[in-house]
Amino acid sequence: MMSPVFAADKLHVSAMNDFSTVNPTANFQVMLIEDGILNDVYMLRGDILNCTLKKITKPTRAKRDAKIYFDVVSYSDKKGTHEIKPKMVAKYAQKVLSVEEVKKTPPKKIAKKAVSTVGNLFVTGFSYGVSFVDGVKENKEDNRLKSGVKQVYDDSFLSYVEYGHQVDIKEGQEFYLIVKKSKE
Repeated sequence: MMSPVFAADKLHVSAMNDFSTVNPTANFQVMLIEDGILNDVYMLRGDILNCTLKKITKPTRAKRDAKIYFDVVSYSDKKGTHEIKPKMVAKYAQKVLSVEEVKKTPPKKIAKKAVSTVGNLFVTGFSYGVSFVDGVKENKEDNRLKSGVKQVYDDSFLSYVEYGHQVDIKEGQEFYLIVKKSKE
Protein backbone atom coordinates (compact mmCIF):
# COMPACT_ATOMS: atom_id res chain seq x y z
CA MET A 1 0.00 0.00 0.00
CA MET A 2 2.87 2.37 0.68
CA SER A 3 4.62 1.83 -2.67
CA PRO A 4 4.52 4.65 -5.24
CA VAL A 5 1.80 4.46 -7.85
CA PHE A 6 2.93 4.26 -11.47
CA ALA A 7 0.82 4.82 -14.56
CA ALA A 8 0.61 1.27 -15.84
CA ASP A 9 -0.04 2.20 -19.43
CA LYS A 10 1.85 5.46 -19.98
CA LEU A 11 5.62 5.37 -20.37
CA HIS A 12 7.60 8.61 -20.72
CA VAL A 13 10.38 7.83 -23.20
CA SER A 14 13.08 9.34 -25.38
CA ALA A 15 13.82 8.19 -28.94
CA MET A 16 17.15 6.47 -29.50
CA ASN A 17 16.92 6.78 -33.30
CA ASP A 18 14.93 8.75 -35.87
CA PHE A 19 11.52 7.59 -37.10
CA SER A 20 9.17 9.03 -39.71
CA THR A 21 5.70 8.01 -40.85
CA VAL A 22 6.67 9.00 -44.40
CA ASN A 23 9.62 6.59 -44.56
CA PRO A 24 9.21 4.22 -41.56
CA THR A 25 11.79 1.74 -40.34
CA ALA A 26 10.84 -1.74 -39.08
CA ASN A 27 12.62 -1.41 -35.70
CA PHE A 28 12.59 1.40 -33.17
CA GLN A 29 14.24 1.81 -29.76
CA VAL A 30 13.30 4.12 -26.91
CA MET A 31 14.79 4.77 -23.48
CA LEU A 32 12.65 5.34 -20.39
CA ILE A 33 12.94 8.82 -18.91
CA GLU A 34 10.83 8.00 -15.84
CA ASP A 35 10.31 4.78 -13.90
CA GLY A 36 7.20 2.86 -14.93
CA ILE A 37 5.45 -0.48 -15.05
CA LEU A 38 5.10 -2.64 -18.15
CA ASN A 39 3.10 -5.84 -17.78
CA ASP A 40 3.68 -6.00 -13.99
CA VAL A 41 7.43 -5.50 -14.45
CA TYR A 42 8.95 -2.44 -12.77
CA MET A 43 11.11 -0.63 -15.27
CA LEU A 44 13.69 1.93 -14.25
CA ARG A 45 14.81 5.12 -15.90
CA GLY A 46 17.42 4.25 -18.50
CA ASP A 47 15.91 0.88 -19.50
CA ILE A 48 15.54 0.41 -23.25
CA LEU A 49 12.41 -0.82 -25.04
CA ASN A 50 12.86 -2.61 -28.36
CA CYS A 51 9.87 -2.17 -30.65
CA THR A 52 8.80 -3.25 -34.11
CA LEU A 53 6.41 -1.31 -36.32
CA LYS A 54 2.86 -2.66 -36.24
CA LYS A 55 0.78 -0.07 -38.11
CA ILE A 56 0.67 3.54 -39.28
CA THR A 57 -2.53 5.45 -40.01
CA LYS A 58 -2.44 8.40 -42.39
CA PRO A 59 -3.26 11.97 -41.32
CA THR A 60 -6.94 12.86 -41.77
CA ARG A 61 -9.06 15.98 -41.91
CA ALA A 62 -9.87 17.88 -38.72
CA LYS A 63 -6.12 18.26 -38.14
CA ARG A 64 -5.71 14.66 -36.97
CA ASP A 65 -2.06 13.70 -37.26
CA ALA A 66 -0.77 10.30 -38.36
CA LYS A 67 -0.84 7.58 -35.69
CA ILE A 68 1.91 5.06 -35.00
CA TYR A 69 1.51 1.67 -33.32
CA PHE A 70 4.45 -0.51 -32.23
CA ASP A 71 4.73 -4.06 -30.92
CA VAL A 72 6.90 -3.98 -27.79
CA VAL A 73 9.14 -7.01 -28.31
CA SER A 74 11.65 -6.82 -25.46
CA TYR A 75 13.40 -4.56 -22.99
CA SER A 76 17.02 -4.24 -21.96
CA ASP A 77 18.30 -3.37 -18.50
CA LYS A 78 21.50 -3.93 -16.48
CA LYS A 79 20.82 -7.68 -16.35
CA GLY A 80 20.39 -8.11 -20.11
CA THR A 81 17.61 -8.33 -22.67
CA HIS A 82 14.24 -9.77 -21.68
CA GLU A 83 11.38 -10.84 -23.95
CA ILE A 84 7.96 -9.40 -23.15
CA LYS A 85 5.05 -11.81 -22.81
CA PRO A 86 2.15 -11.52 -23.44
CA LYS A 87 2.39 -9.31 -26.51
CA MET A 88 2.06 -5.58 -25.86
CA VAL A 89 1.09 -2.81 -28.29
CA ALA A 90 2.31 0.77 -27.82
CA LYS A 91 0.75 3.88 -29.37
CA TYR A 92 2.80 7.05 -29.92
CA ALA A 93 1.52 10.15 -28.11
CA GLN A 94 3.27 13.51 -28.06
CA LYS A 95 1.49 14.45 -24.82
CA VAL A 96 -0.81 12.77 -22.32
CA LEU A 97 -3.19 14.35 -19.89
CA SER A 98 -1.42 14.19 -16.56
CA VAL A 99 -0.76 16.43 -13.59
CA GLU A 100 2.75 17.19 -14.90
CA GLU A 101 1.47 18.23 -18.35
CA VAL A 102 -1.22 20.45 -16.82
CA LYS A 103 1.44 22.14 -14.65
CA LYS A 104 3.52 22.84 -17.79
CA THR A 105 0.62 24.75 -19.42
CA PRO A 106 1.21 28.50 -19.04
CA PRO A 107 -1.43 30.17 -16.80
CA LYS A 108 -1.73 32.98 -19.38
CA LYS A 109 -2.95 30.46 -22.00
CA ILE A 110 -5.57 29.01 -19.62
CA ALA A 111 -6.79 32.49 -18.62
CA LYS A 112 -7.06 33.55 -22.29
CA LYS A 113 -9.12 30.45 -23.12
CA ALA A 114 -11.41 31.03 -20.12
CA VAL A 115 -11.96 34.70 -20.97
CA SER A 116 -12.68 33.84 -24.61
CA THR A 117 -15.19 31.15 -23.66
CA VAL A 118 -17.03 33.30 -21.11
CA GLY A 119 -16.93 36.39 -23.33
CA ASN A 120 -18.35 34.45 -26.26
CA LEU A 121 -21.40 33.55 -24.14
CA PHE A 122 -22.29 37.25 -23.80
CA VAL A 123 -21.02 38.70 -27.09
CA THR A 124 -21.06 36.55 -30.24
CA GLY A 125 -17.64 36.63 -31.91
CA PHE A 126 -15.79 37.81 -28.79
CA SER A 127 -13.29 34.94 -29.00
CA TYR A 128 -12.44 35.90 -32.60
CA GLY A 129 -11.59 39.39 -31.39
CA VAL A 130 -9.29 37.95 -28.73
CA SER A 131 -7.65 35.71 -31.37
CA PHE A 132 -7.15 38.69 -33.69
CA VAL A 133 -5.51 40.77 -30.96
CA ASP A 134 -3.31 37.82 -29.98
CA GLY A 135 -2.19 37.37 -33.61
CA VAL A 136 -1.44 41.08 -33.97
CA LYS A 137 0.57 41.01 -30.74
CA GLU A 138 2.65 37.94 -31.69
CA ASN A 139 3.18 39.11 -35.31
CA LYS A 140 4.43 35.74 -36.64
CA GLU A 141 3.94 36.78 -40.29
CA ASP A 142 5.93 40.08 -40.03
CA ASN A 143 2.67 41.86 -40.90
CA ARG A 144 0.39 42.61 -37.96
CA LEU A 145 -2.87 42.58 -39.95
CA LYS A 146 -1.99 39.32 -41.73
CA SER A 147 -0.89 37.73 -38.43
CA GLY A 148 -4.18 38.71 -36.78
CA VAL A 149 -6.32 37.30 -39.59
CA LYS A 150 -4.26 34.08 -39.72
CA GLN A 151 -4.65 33.61 -35.94
CA VAL A 152 -8.44 34.04 -36.22
CA TYR A 153 -8.53 31.40 -38.98
CA ASP A 154 -6.33 28.99 -36.98
CA ASP A 155 -8.59 29.33 -33.91
CA SER A 156 -11.83 29.02 -35.88
CA PHE A 157 -13.81 25.90 -36.83
CA LEU A 158 -12.95 26.57 -40.50
CA SER A 159 -9.36 25.43 -39.98
CA TYR A 160 -10.58 21.90 -39.22
CA VAL A 161 -11.01 21.15 -42.94
CA GLU A 162 -7.22 20.89 -43.11
CA TYR A 163 -5.41 17.58 -42.83
CA GLY A 164 -3.16 16.69 -39.90
CA HIS A 165 0.59 16.19 -40.19
CA GLN A 166 2.93 13.26 -40.67
CA VAL A 167 4.90 12.36 -37.53
CA ASP A 168 8.67 12.82 -37.47
CA ILE A 169 10.45 11.62 -34.34
CA LYS A 170 14.05 12.78 -33.95
CA GLU A 171 16.72 11.11 -31.84
CA GLY A 172 16.48 12.38 -28.26
CA GLN A 173 12.90 13.65 -28.64
CA GLU A 174 10.67 13.01 -25.61
CA PHE A 175 7.17 11.57 -25.96
CA TYR A 176 4.88 8.94 -24.44
CA LEU A 177 4.06 5.37 -25.32
CA ILE A 178 0.58 4.27 -24.28
CA VAL A 179 0.95 0.52 -23.82
CA LYS A 180 -1.81 -2.11 -23.73
CA LYS A 181 -1.97 -5.86 -24.01
CA SER A 182 -2.37 -7.00 -27.60
CA LYS A 183 -5.80 -8.37 -28.53
CA GLU A 184 -4.20 -11.07 -30.72
